[in-house]
Amino acid sequence: MSMDNTKLVSGIFFQLTPTRETFEGRSSSWWLALLVIIGLALSFISTLILIAVGSNSGIGLQVVAGTFIIGLLVLFGSAWRRQVVEEEFLTKKRAFIWFIGFCGIIAIAVSAASFAFLPAAALDLWFALVSGGFTLGAACILLYDFYPVLKERGNPGLAVTAGILLVLSIVYMTFISYWIVPHDPFTLDIGLPLAPPSPRTPLGTTELGQDLLSRTIAGGAIMLQVAVVSVIFCFLIGVPAGLGAAYQGGTVDRVVSLVMDSIFAFPGLVLAIAIAAMLGPGIINMAISIAVVYVPSYYRVIRSQVLSIKELPYVEAAVVMGARNWEILFQYILPNALPSAVVVLSINFADAILTAAGLTFVGLGFPIDVADWGYDLTSGWGVLIIGKWWLMTFPGIMIVLLALGFTLAGEGLSEILTPKLRE
Repeated sequence: MSMDNTKLVSGIFFQLTPTRETFEGRSSSWWLALLVIIGLALSFISTLILIAVGSNSGIGLQVVAGTFIIGLLVLFGSAWRRQVVEEEFLTKKRAFIWFIGFCGIIAIAVSAASFAFLPAAALDLWFALVSGGFTLGAACILLYDFYPVLKERGNPGLAVTAGILLVLSIVYMTFISYWIVPHDPFTLDIGLPLAPPSPRTPLGTTELGQDLLSRTIAGGAIMLQVAVVSVIFCFLIGVPAGLGAAYQGGTVDRVVSLVMDSIFAFPGLVLAIAIAAMLGPGIINMAISIAVVYVPSYYRVIRSQVLSIKELPYVEAAVVMGARNWEILFQYILPNALPSAVVVLSINFADAILTAAGLTFVGLGFPIDVADWGYDLTSGWGVLIIGKWWLMTFPGIMIVLLALGFTLAGEGLSEILTPKLRE
């Protein structure tokens, strides 16, 4: 089936342009929510631009502008993909392949431009532009493609949207942090030690005279890396263990369940502290100490799902028809048990962030030469009694916001994927 190019392009922009019917019959609470979202978005963008203007790199504003251009291109490619599928010009599979190729072309073009204009730091600049741009593109796609579906779910859908947008905002800020920070986060004596907020240091300074604003912008990298690595470990260990043990049953199920219950019986933070103390500092070591604590959560959820699913008629029919065990596990059981693991995964991100902050708080985190919210939070606790409130406040707010974003997404997904919770 053919499609006229003019009709295709105009169709995309017609979808991107709100129509009059979109705003008719809306309640006052809907308008209030829209104004709040627009206000927060404009405030976030304005703050980034103001910080980028006086960046230490000298090209912070160009980096922010470049990421916004890449984000809009990604949104345009996604809109084109959706349009051609609706018009039956391409199948969903071919349109998705085209979209991936389009994103690859964007990444290659940015790489060429980075090496052409700034060869000394081209790789870092390329990573910041591509990762930041695609993060913005993901946020735009969420609002453009998925929000119409999520809002039909009511409050859970709105919670998922708000949580993911909050997380993506912090991730975007972290990706481009090196290029927009007003000072080097590790440089000492930017100002007087423990100086209060001022025009030169808007969030004040640390006990070593470091700029707290720069450390707050860049400090999310450690938290995010620890959370991502620990969640990957939990998922890759807990899900297969629960899947295999529950399906096999018998002695295997009893032994694995005994081990997982033994781990689950320990207080989580105490166990993480003990493992982190044995392994020593480092992102991987901290992630392993957190993963050991939360693997039983994945195991128990998947095990309970598998025990229920394997008794259903369609699984019994597959067994009667002679399907092999791995076919039953991966084609019939796992796809139906996986949504529950996804919910645990999203909530596990919040738990991992809070546990990582707790480990740093007791002295098992990273040294001063690493920008880390947990370290600054710990340092701020020691000087809070003498009225130096800013050192603890701003890193603490960022930790709460990041954990809140994952919690909102996880709780919303839990209600969407488990309809009985809404009854």
